[in-house]
This record gives sequence, C-alpha cells and structure tokens, in this order.
Amino acid sequence: MADTSLVMGSFRDIDPTVEALDRLHELGIPEENISVLSHISLSERVLGRPHRRTWLPAIALVSAALGLLIGLFFVGITPNLYVIRVGGQPIVPFPPTALLLYEFTMLALILGTFGSFLVLSRFPDHRPEPYDPELNTGRIGLVVETPDDLREDVVAALDALGAEDIGEPERRSL
Repeated sequence: MADTSLVMGSFRDIDPTVEALDRLHELGIPEENISVLSHISLSERVLGRPHRRTWLPAIALVSAALGLLIGLFFVGITPNLYVIRVGGQPIVPFPPTALLLYEFTMLALILGTFGSFLVLSRFPDHRPEPYDPELNTGRIGLVVETPDDLREDVVAALDALGAEDIGEPERRSL
C-alpha cells in the first residue's frame, strides 16, 4: 500500500470550498479521506457532501425497548412474586405503573444514547488532530489524506481554487 500524507488548505468562502471538494472527488480521493474544519457547523447539504449514516438512532431505539422491558419486569413481575394485598387495590395499579414504565424507558434511552455517542465518537481520543489557528477567524479548512503519488495534484487543485496556507497541518491534542 502506498504511503499517505496530510494536506491542508484554508478557504475564505464556502463556494471555493465546495468546488475544491468536487475537484478532490474528481482526482479520486474518497469521501472518508476528506475532513472539513470550521469554527461553525456546516451541514452536509451546504457542502454538497453525502449524508452520513450513523448507528445512533437504532441504538437509542434498542435502549428504549430494553428500558421498557426492564420497567415491565420491575412493575409487573416483581409485585406478583411478592404479593402484598392492601385494601382491595390491584397488585399492579395502572397510574404508578405507567409512570414507572415511562421513567425506566427514558432512563435507558438517555444512558444508552449518551454511552453510544461516546463510543461512536471515540471519546476520549488523545491522538493529535490537524489544527490551524486561522480557522477561528472564519476560514474553512480542508484536510485531505492523500496517497503520496497524488499529493502534488491535490496541492495544485487546492491552489488553483484559491486555497491559502497549503501544506502539512499542525497537529495538536485536543
């Protein structure tokens, strides 16, 4: 496998950034090798990039279903295992049961979603990441992981579209 290197260029406006992304795709750089850095959040639609799929909604749904099952066990099965009759009331009354089922479902949903978010985002990640202090002033940075044989083409494409400060990015731990 060929060696790879990082190339970073910063743009002052979003239109040349989108053109640079298209040009990099024409050069054969895959989408997962291109990162867009900015001080504001830019959606995929604004940049013309494909929507990224994530497992987070499915994990949240499974967590909620698991919380509902745990809640059903605690409010439905446990009282029937240890029956205590009080004043002719039902063993599993509906209002407290509904409230506890809701609480167990929400607790599992929140914990499962938060935990999976941490795992999916590889938190904590102590590896040094590309950084440019100029991105805090409103510039948009493109970081491209490119094979060494395409490095000159990537630099030429970024330069032709008006990128500034093209070169190896500084790396800092977050």
